[in-house]
Amino acid sequence: MFSKLAFILCALFCAVVSQPSPEELEPLLVGLDNAPQPEIERRVPLSTNDPTVAPLVDLQVFAPPVTPRNGKSCTVTLLKHTFGDGSYNAPAVVDYIPPTDESCGEVGKWAAISMNLSVYSIGTQYDRLGAIYLSHSEIWRTSSAEPTKTGTIWTTIKDVTHFSPLFSKPGDLMIVFSNIIAPDLLLDGVFDVVLSATFYPPTKLFPSANTADSIIPLSNRDPALPNFFTIQDDVGAVTNVTLPSSAVEAYVEVFCSGNSAEEFWYLNTPDEFVQDFPDSTGLVGKGPFREVQVLIDETLAGVVWPYAVIYTGGITPSNWRPLTSYGAYDQPTYWVDITPFIPILVDTKKQHTITLRVVGQGTTAPTFNSNWFVSGSIHVRTGKTQTTGKITSYRAPALKISTTGGSSAGNTTIWTKVVAHRELAIESELFTSEGKKIVTFSQSLDYTNTAQYADEGWVQWGQQSTVGTTIANHQGKQVLRDAFNYPLSVFSNYSQYEQEFGGYGSEINQTHTRALQPPFGVYRAIQSVQHARGEIGMDNWPGLRHAINGTGATDQTFAYVDGRGESYFRDVAAKNDGWVRDRVWGTLRDANPPVPKEQIFGPGGGPGFRRDLFSG
Repeated sequence: MFSKLAFILCALFCAVVSQPSPEELEPLLVGLDNAPQPEIERRVPLSTNDPTVAPLVDLQVFAPPVTPRNGKSCTVTLLKHTFGDGSYNAPAVVDYIPPTDESCGEVGKWAAISMNLSVYSIGTQYDRLGAIYLSHSEIWRTSSAEPTKTGTIWTTIKDVTHFSPLFSKPGDLMIVFSNIIAPDLLLDGVFDVVLSATFYPPTKLFPSANTADSIIPLSNRDPALPNFFTIQDDVGAVTNVTLPSSAVEAYVEVFCSGNSAEEFWYLNTPDEFVQDFPDSTGLVGKGPFREVQVLIDETLAGVVWPYAVIYTGGITPSNWRPLTSYGAYDQPTYWVDITPFIPILVDTKKQHTITLRVVGQGTTAPTFNSNWFVSGSIHVRTGKTQTTGKITSYRAPALKISTTGGSSAGNTTIWTKVVAHRELAIESELFTSEGKKIVTFSQSLDYTNTAQYADEGWVQWGQQSTVGTTIANHQGKQVLRDAFNYPLSVFSNYSQYEQEFGGYGSEINQTHTRALQPPFGVYRAIQSVQHARGEIGMDNWPGLRHAINGTGATDQTFAYVDGRGESYFRDVAAKNDGWVRDRVWGTLRDANPPVPKEQIFGPGGGPGFRRDLFSG
């Protein structure tokens, strides 16, 4: 008992400058080792053209929000909308009004808020990026399934408690699912979306949440278009900002996604070696390294080295149906403490800016391809009097990055290696209504990406390691710690891609390990380990190719523990459009239970997907 409690308390209060420590990983691994015995039952198979009426249940594994037990709550349907023809860059926008029913509790004093996003689609469709905004601040970045002909449904629940200041006042609620219906491309799947929120009043054992006093959007604030910035140059997106004069803490939360030629940025080829491959291979340049920067008045305040989210159509679509990659339906966000810059941002004598910028490693500008979708928000806590002070120490040396590589005779095989390191340390002295404070913010990040190519680039191996720690301390108290490790390996084989009735395949190993003490909320540690392997067969259409059959298998172990002593563990596997196993345990099991037993196949999985060849 002592050791487990000590591990959690240390994660909360110890300033360990490293990636997740063995002590933080230990309760995750111990929990996974104590899995219950599986029970397997069969179900009716579901394939793409299966005549059954039951939809395929799709999911991204997630730890359910921690909410008060045995207390009141109220659930409010916020939006119902169908994203079909004409929905591209046409968000659904509705008025939001804070709930006032007694069961919801006092407005702004909630213990927790959770959001439920349920989507149904039937037909054929690509994966589509989604986003939800409240009063022009992004609160959820998501994406869609690639549905089946018998229908696909997926539901995700997200903790949005730290956005309480936005939920406390009326505003515009916007949801984006830019879809395209195109019969000539066989794209007919629409998205029927239901979004709801559940509000939990405090109880004796679960008090009102500690949140910011106000939230300032870092977005384009357009009333009728997606609010994330579409960044396609090295300038970035600029927002004019002045903080309240009594600000005592300020944090930026960042959302970021690579799009188009940047969707698989972690597999992009360094410019120095692109010329070694024929154009027909279609390799994308600008290299695999990406950094999202937060700048204040053009001074670097912090960086994000993002986790590589793979969407449901990513690399090999059959890998991710019905079990998606981690983050596909609820993408991770990232925190930067800008409290050291408060003395600058409260100064009203000049206009101040916060810039969200993407930096790649291209040898010519822009340093990355088009494009990235980036937004964020500033979470501000205020005091009672004017805050003053100054930055007393600033150290942000230039990014260290190197690219090397080579090839065998005749370019039969080619290899590349990219290594990067970033250090940043800022200290300020603040005079606030809470007294004098010394605040520090530091980051230490390391990155390595190696790639090997064969068959003129049609066969590729990519291995990436992204590790680091972000820490903020205010007058000796740790207020933010983000220690992460994101190993990724991808093997892809497109050697038969150009053949009539050709195909392609991949094998992917991806881990998301993160120990996070956010500025608002409790400490939590997560480890997701996934292995996926699949193949796709294609038709003989000229131009755009279509998948006509496919096989895929994905298994995942997931572990979550937090500072309240809650836990969630899951061991799940899917194969060929069918669930193979799903075991869930931990204190939060009932809030996100396993797939129903009647939906579980045996170890062989389902039949895979098949599509009738188009005729006529």
